[in-house]
Amino acid sequence: MNGPETTMPITAVHAATGAEEARLVQAALDGDGGAFARLVRPHLGVLYRVAVRAARNSTLGEDAVQETLEIAYKGLGRYTPGTNLRAFLAGIAVRRAHTLMRGEIRRRGREEASVAPEAPDDTAEIVAASEQAASVAAALDRLPKKRRSAAILRLDAGMSYREIATALGSTEGSARVLVHLALKELRRVLDADGRTT
Repeated sequence: MNGPETTMPITAVHAATGAEEARLVQAALDGDGGAFARLVRPHLGVLYRVAVRAARNSTLGEDAVQETLEIAYKGLGRYTPGTNLRAFLAGIAVRRAHTLMRGEIRRRGREEASVAPEAPDDTAEIVAASEQAASVAAALDRLPKKRRSAAILRLDAGMSYREIATALGSTEGSARVLVHLALKELRRVLDADGRTT
């Protein structure tokens, strides 16, 4: 097989650890796409959540996950078994999702200079939820890129500060500060909008 499997079902499987992970990594490096699939399958749910949040679009999120798998498969030699595969993959996913989102924004800007979005249903609950989601997305957009990525990895992927540090190539202390500042800004924006309890 020349690349990773592209249709892997998300099932309840446990991440490989220790010797099993090292064996799967080596088998994948030797060209065994099935070994790579077994290695990444437990992390697909997290990758999808992180990518969708970062791209703010489920289709772009799916594309980002597919590209993440391709990049990870080709770059698996850079991963050291036993470190943190989830963080390794999530870091790639966030970067790909941001890249795809920027491309989509540029494309829309060229094609739809001023087309208004479709109005949602008129129920107050849907409108309130939509407004709150827009406030959160706008607040995330205003954050510096690294702070935004740290917040997404913490909130959507449930990653520890150590995992966030690995994914972003920083220290654990830096990851804590990035998440703290991001959450503080999100709270400020939501409080100002009167949408927090």
